Amino acid sequence: MTMRSTLMLIAAGAAALSLAACSQEHAAEVKEGAKAAASDVKDAAHEIANDPDVKEAGTAIKESVKETGADLKDAAGEAGQELKEAGKDLKHDAKEGAAESKKQLHEATK
Repeated sequence: MTMRSTLMLIAAGAAALSLAACSQEHAAEVKEGAKAAASDVKDAAHEIANDPDVKEAGTAIKESVKETGADLKDAAGEAGQELKEAGKDLKHDAKEGAAESKKQLHEATK
């Protein structure tokens, strides 16, 4: 091995070591930045969860959903009753129509 190739090998090794050191330093900085960001997000979420306005809005939404559910139940009951009445009327009309048809058929065959 020549002196020149030995120097090149040493220079390449030194460059690789310095790049590795930079990469580790950069990775540590990124890791610390990510930890800080996660902590900020956690703190913000905690503040939001404990905000009285947010809690009040949640309570209002729950009450609104409960009222809407009750209104829907009432409307469904009324609609069911109306359908039941309509079914009775339809059955009655069908019986009357069948009786009338039977009467007309009977008269036509006399």
